[in-house]
Amino acid sequence: MRRLLLVVLAALVVCVTGGPLHAAESVAGRLLVAQPSLVDANFSKSVVLILRHDANGAFGLIVNRFVDRRSPQGLLALFGEDAPDSAALVAVHLGGPIQPQSTLVLHSTDFVVESTERVGDTYAVSPTVDTMIAIARGKGPAALRVLFGYAGWAPGQLDREIDSGSWAVLDADEDLVFADDAAAVWSVARGRIRLDL
Repeated sequence: MRRLLLVVLAALVVCVTGGPLHAAESVAGRLLVAQPSLVDANFSKSVVLILRHDANGAFGLIVNRFVDRRSPQGLLALFGEDAPDSAALVAVHLGGPIQPQSTLVLHSTDFVVESTERVGDTYAVSPTVDTMIAIARGKGPAALRVLFGYAGWAPGQLDREIDSGSWAVLDADEDLVFADDAAAVWSVARGRIRLDL
């Protein structure tokens, strides 16, 4: 499991540092909001934070598919790791349909470990084990989501889906990305979309 996480993080490093097609065309660091016409069960009523969008494709994390709240110790047990006892609970989400057995932690930028990758000025992604150990010790990020799996698009695929009206693009706000009520995120995001008349 740990090896799989390292592979996913290595892919993320490549994804996040890849160059965009053009600044005006890339939606990296923004949210995709599924439109009602998007009926694919993997993405219906989803809101996705895009971590990379360039000539090589796109990579993101669904931020509104809450699964459960778990203790750092419970999550670390999945990796065969131990941590100090802690009363903390963290939100676990389904990040997307690709490699659902892998995990990443999306969090605020007040927390950094050696393999943390920044996503713009507001968000960062770190390995689950390091982050859960820090949380158990009371030193984790102020806001976070543990995500199983991720969303990915082949080169040009996301651009075509946006052009076809499957997704609307919205600025990423922390109140949406780290919302306490994940079930309400899609409707709140839809309400913020301004139609270009």
